[in-house]
Amino acid sequence: MASSDHRPTDGERFEEFVGLISSLEKEVQRIRAVECERLGLRGADLMCLYYLGRSDSPLTAAELSRRAGVTRAAVSRSLAQLEEGGLVTVAAADDGRAYRAPVSLTDAGRATMAGVDEAVSRVMSRVDSALKDDARARLYASLASVLECLRGIGR
Repeated sequence: MASSDHRPTDGERFEEFVGLISSLEKEVQRIRAVECERLGLRGADLMCLYYLGRSDSPLTAAELSRRAGVTRAAVSRSLAQLEEGGLVTVAAADDGRAYRAPVSLTDAGRATMAGVDEAVSRVMSRVDSALKDDARARLYASLASVLECLRGIGR
């Protein structure tokens, strides 16, 4: 059988899939760590600032938790740190529940967001240079399909 006729085994496909996904995740984490250090933030802080900066209105800790895909406890720790650093304000919740308190960026938070936006633009520009728009759209659609498939396994 010619090598071009070789059909990868399940094991070979598994190794390639897991290897690529793991490597992508490691690179994303590495880049996030570098950018967070440059901005003086932690990873969870970065995502809280990012989503607050993208919102036209204040968000609650519960909303930030859902959007960032982290626990409410992690968001609570981040918000305490960000509030202490003067980057966010946490208003009192109408019902007294901390997770429902509206959170907003301060002027200092918005200034830090400018650095976050610059980092996001720089990273995405580099990523965008690897694929044409149609190829990127197909890649993201394929990744979304794979994610949906994986979510259905073992449930």
